[in-house]
Amino acid sequence: MRRNTWKAGIGCAAIVLGVATWATGAPPEPDAAPAAVQIVAPEVIAPPAPEASAPRATRPAVPQIEAVPASKAAAKIMKLRAEISESLTETVYQHRTVVRRDEGIYKWDCSGMTAWMLRRAAPVARKALDKGRPVARDFYRHIRRQPTRRASDGWKRIKHIEDVRPGDVFAWQRPPNFNSRSTGHVGFAVAAPRPVPEWPGAYTLRILDATSLRHDRDTRPPGGAGGWGEGTILFMTDGAGRGTAYGWFGRRSRGVIATEIVFGRVSR
Repeated sequence: MRRNTWKAGIGCAAIVLGVATWATGAPPEPDAAPAAVQIVAPEVIAPPAPEASAPRATRPAVPQIEAVPASKAAAKIMKLRAEISESLTETVYQHRTVVRRDEGIYKWDCSGMTAWMLRRAAPVARKALDKGRPVARDFYRHIRRQPTRRASDGWKRIKHIEDVRPGDVFAWQRPPNFNSRSTGHVGFAVAAPRPVPEWPGAYTLRILDATSLRHDRDTRPPGGAGGWGEGTILFMTDGAGRGTAYGWFGRRSRGVIATEIVFGRVSR
């Protein structure tokens, strides 16, 4: 069996791909689609057996429902998203947060963006992080500790990916042994997840983040400086709806990177 290797730096900065089929490091063309999802452990791609790669569904199929925020704070996040999108004149991906709202300038990375928006839309949840400058790893660890039944200090963890709604937060931590300085990635959902029928346990999710590497159907211009924008990511889940891996380029991803993904909802 032929084996390819990826050297991947995951997070909001960039993912450097060294796969033979992606020799340039660029994502595939829009009409390209993988024949199967490959699970990527640190350093190695190992295509799973078809039986092993299909988690059992635990919920019956339900009609697509209207995607609306599930809390007042999430609704404020979505309102802030609309205001920024309307006023945006310049955005750049960088680790120092520089915002001049009256000029429409937003320069930040994924954690800087998330912290800035939470401070204005969900100040209690932002304060609960207890960090002057939280990074993606801090969001992941904090959400992972939260209860699922009732919010605590403005946070509630979402057990099943199908319950994610606009304004909810996603986060993951960089797996060990990955060649990257990024601690992971964090951002907001802007729609409800959509199942991918041909890949059991897979969902696409439209997200808002700050990055230098575009996702599928991304709003950031090719070859730009990155920063604020929206795109589509692919998430793999286990039989209980917990995130286990992600594909940066949505349905166009030719592999997924194995790491736990958590979803959280802010309430105040």
